[in-house]
Amino acid sequence: MERYTIHLYSSIILNAPVERLWPILSDTDRTNRMIGLPAFERTRPDHDFIQIVYGHFLGVPVNWREHPFEWIFEQQFSVEREFAPPLPVKRLQTTTRFTPLPGDRTKVDVEVHMAPRNIIGNIGGRLIIGQRMLRKMRQAYRQMGDLAATSEHVVLPPVRPPRINHQRLRIAAERLRAFGVRSSLIDRLTAHILNVDDPRVLKMRAFALADEWGEPQMDVLRMCLYATRAGLLDLEWDVLCPSCRGPSQRVASLSDLEHDAYCPSCDVRYDTNFDESIEVRFSVNPAIRDAVDVSYCIGGPANTPHIVAQVALPAQGRREIRLRLTPDRYRLRSRQMTGRVSFEVVSDADAALQTAHVVFDNDDARIDASFIRAGEVTIVVENGTDTPALIVIERSDWSAHATSAALATSLTEFRQLFSSEALSPGVGIAIRSLTFLFSDLKGSTALYEQIGDSPAYARVRDHFALMSAIIGAHNGSLVKTIGDAVMAVFSSTESAVAAALEIQREFTLGEMARGNPALRVKLGLHSGPCIAVNANNLLDYFGSTVNIAARVQNESIGGDIVLTDALTGDPLVRALLERERVELERFERELRGLSQRFKLTRVWVMPPRDGADAPLTEQPGGSTIQGVTGRGAAW
Repeated sequence: MERYTIHLYSSIILNAPVERLWPILSDTDRTNRMIGLPAFERTRPDHDFIQIVYGHFLGVPVNWREHPFEWIFEQQFSVEREFAPPLPVKRLQTTTRFTPLPGDRTKVDVEVHMAPRNIIGNIGGRLIIGQRMLRKMRQAYRQMGDLAATSEHVVLPPVRPPRINHQRLRIAAERLRAFGVRSSLIDRLTAHILNVDDPRVLKMRAFALADEWGEPQMDVLRMCLYATRAGLLDLEWDVLCPSCRGPSQRVASLSDLEHDAYCPSCDVRYDTNFDESIEVRFSVNPAIRDAVDVSYCIGGPANTPHIVAQVALPAQGRREIRLRLTPDRYRLRSRQMTGRVSFEVVSDADAALQTAHVVFDNDDARIDASFIRAGEVTIVVENGTDTPALIVIERSDWSAHATSAALATSLTEFRQLFSSEALSPGVGIAIRSLTFLFSDLKGSTALYEQIGDSPAYARVRDHFALMSAIIGAHNGSLVKTIGDAVMAVFSSTESAVAAALEIQREFTLGEMARGNPALRVKLGLHSGPCIAVNANNLLDYFGSTVNIAARVQNESIGGDIVLTDALTGDPLVRALLERERVELERFERELRGLSQRFKLTRVWVMPPRDGADAPLTEQPGGSTIQGVTGRGAAW
């Protein structure tokens, strides 16, 4: 390795706390754009997670080897690059350090170390990097620091003036209003498109926008779906690597997805699934705003905010990492080794230590503490192998701002607006957990005989429309109808059960209040893993979870809801049933076509006609089972 011969330093004090500065100053992509560094045009992996980057600088083709960024949350970040000729600099390393000061101020130090290739690099490096680049970096940091000093939620202005077609924007906004979207949400979206930087109108996360605006997440997600149909936004699917969580593939349609994907940064191939691997994002329509999708940095801390520390550890090396951690679940892993450990940071001062010791061996990893007290913690990491390692400390849970394909495709609005969105024939994508509701209208044949074909048909048709509206209001989607039956899907167990309760209330108390006889609707629900598939060019679901849900509906006798223990064992569902003060009857049954016995619970929204105190409940087959009834859900 060439010895660094040029060492440059710069320091600036900013009137903002490090908690506000870190998210924006660690966005090295924006900083590089602001100071005029070259964008990269393509990359390819080398070895040890080094990337070969290709681009242009001053019209001259350039390429360099970029080592992985290293950082410790809210303390420092650094990167090393090796440049190929004709650039007159061989190697360049930059480090930015943050030091909190009294009075909510922060000292930011920048160190630059260079190894010039020749005399031109020796002289030019000092002039161009030492004066021009560091001066521009100080100006950029000062500008961003001033914004952070005045607002807790910093909105950075565009680096270049945005190119916007205002007429098309107004037309698209009016189309969006025609869908019934709340005007205040439309105003927020248009202001966002007009005023923020290019990267922030590309690959947008609906839930992140909602939290930034203080709006309900599902309202903003629905608006973004409608905005796609209005021509304001484009919808895209990101296929995320389970290791680095970066997008290894981006597709415009579900039909472009495959069973598995490859991440060149991590050099891993992985199976895709709707719960975590596939995320829906939104970008401004190019006809509305010409936003430039160009990257200037491929591995900065802001690219992977779930990673709180990423540090290099030499073979047989040891490192002590001190950092501030908030309550959450974390894992510690290395890209070079298979072993990984998990720990939880808790706020209970009596239940945990503030230190942990981790050892990586060739085959596994060990940690001496499962719980660590929140605040300033120390993690000692030892590399017991002969291989240098890049150690990563990250939050285990996926971002709460991510909208998974499982959630998006389970919404009524998605199926209405994107009915042509389906997987390629023969491709099945796994989903770890969805909740399915099956319904059937009991006694529909008798209804036709009692009130006549036309009125009976109208009631059945209206029953479908009402069920679809209730399902949609609870963030679910009607997948299909089969005769008088309905199949619906939900990403949330609680929402599915809440929808079932409302359906039964509407078709009993609601119909009676309107002077009609109650409709006896049979409902059954089950939750679990499944497979999303293409069925006649529509998105459909298959698997044992779907089959069980359909069989559970057969156990309903009408006016009730039958749930499996996958639902009644869910704390959110249990709390919902407690609040609703329903009547519960537990029983076991072998479902048709399935060998095992299932623990089921019959939920009565209102007492059955023969009285709430009846000790026996009629089975679908005509026999009786012992009822377990009582006001409130007695678990």
